[in-house]
Amino acid sequence: MTAAPDPQAGAPPPTGPAPLDRRGIAAPALFRCFGVIGLLGFGGVLPVAMHELMERRRWLSAPEFTEILSLCQVLPGPNIVNFSVIFGMRCAGMAGALAAVTGLMGAPVVIVLALGALYAGFAELPVVQDVVRPVAAAAAGLVCAVAARLFFPVRRQWRALVIIAVVVLAVAVLRLPLIWVLPVLAPLGIALMAGAGHAG
Repeated sequence: MTAAPDPQAGAPPPTGPAPLDRRGIAAPALFRCFGVIGLLGFGGVLPVAMHELMERRRWLSAPEFTEILSLCQVLPGPNIVNFSVIFGMRCAGMAGALAAVTGLMGAPVVIVLALGALYAGFAELPVVQDVVRPVAAAAAGLVCAVAARLFFPVRRQWRALVIIAVVVLAVAVLRLPLIWVLPVLAPLGIALMAGAGHAG
C-alpha cells in the first residue's frame, strides 16, 4: 500500500507575522533592549520602541503595544518611561522595571548632559540653528508615523474612529486643554470599546 499524500506537501509556507517569543525576558534582556531604544531614539523614542519590541524581538503584538501605550498616556510622566516601567514589571517584576528604566535612561542622560553643555556655548551660531530646525521637523514626522501605525489596526472600527474624531476636534480644532479632555473622553472611549467587545 502506498501512503496517503500529505495535503500539506508542496503547499506554500504560511505568511503573516512571526509568532511572539517571550522566552528569556529577564532583567538583563530588558536592560539591553531598552538600552538600544534609548540610544537609537533621538528625536522620537516610540518608533524605535515599536521596532524593537514588535518587529525585531517579537515581544509584543500591535494591540498589546497600543494597550500599554494608552495606559501610559493617561499617567503622569514621559510615555516611554512609563512604558518601560509597566512592560518591565509585567515581564520580570520590580527587577525588570528597574532594568528597563536604567537601560532606557542611563546612556541618554549622559549624552544629553554633554550635548546640553556644548549647545549652551554655541546656541547662538546660525549654523547650529540651521542644524536644529530639520531635526525638529524629523521628530514631528516620527510622531506622525507612530500615530499612523497605531491607527492602522483600528481603521475599520467605527467606535475607534468616533473617539479619534472627537479627540482631534477637541484638542486640535477647539484647542481645549488636555487635562479637561482626558477625564471626559477616556471613560467614553472605554465604554464604547467595551461595547464593541460585548457585541463581538
